[in-house]
Amino acid sequence: MKTKLATLMLSLAIFGSAHADVKTLEQNLKTNYPDLPVKGVYQSPVQGIYEVYTSGRIVYTNQDAKYFFVGNLVDIKQQKNMTEERIAELGKIDVKSLPLNQAIKYVKGKGERTLYVFSDPDCPYCQRLEQNMVGVDNVTVYVFLYPLTSLHPNAEKVSNQIWCSKNPAEAWTNYMLNRKLPTNSKSCSSPIQKNIALGQKLNIDGTPTLFLQDGQRLSGVPSDAKQIEALLQTAK
Repeated sequence: MKTKLATLMLSLAIFGSAHADVKTLEQNLKTNYPDLPVKGVYQSPVQGIYEVYTSGRIVYTNQDAKYFFVGNLVDIKQQKNMTEERIAELGKIDVKSLPLNQAIKYVKGKGERTLYVFSDPDCPYCQRLEQNMVGVDNVTVYVFLYPLTSLHPNAEKVSNQIWCSKNPAEAWTNYMLNRKLPTNSKSCSSPIQKNIALGQKLNIDGTPTLFLQDGQRLSGVPSDAKQIEALLQTAK
């Protein structure tokens, strides 16, 4: 009984110490790097080293926050890239909380699988994604128009024209595949600014950003339709 009590007390002491170290690190980060957008601080598998999650990436440091390690933490024995796994875990979202009324919806085939995409109409990588989607079937896609005007100054105007067209899904596809804007667009209330605020809240800093139906985040363009199919299957 005494042994169990001693073990419990030791565990609580270690937990309390680790918690205190995280708090110290958080304070040091705020003091030393007030402009660093820190989203979370966590104990890493290495004693005395902590994960700092910022802008969709992980860097490592100790509680002093004076020096940083930038790169991948790898478990050689298990053949695992632990940094990539943690980024994937921390980047997940609850897709049920997404406001689907702010997205363009299109369905291919039975639409049994689901894909959520934050996309800029003037982003060439987003255009390539839509080209790859031509070869994908049985999926429901929700496109959140997310213009990055710092890179594509006309993208917000284009986004509004697409949203306000008679058939936004058709207008989206026609623009992304054929570069043809809808001619029947009228002024309307669009969710573009709400999407921009939502994307910032979700730490989306590039397009396209995709979310699978299990909440997994994917940044960038899958190489082809086969890779998209494989990703959709893993999240089914």
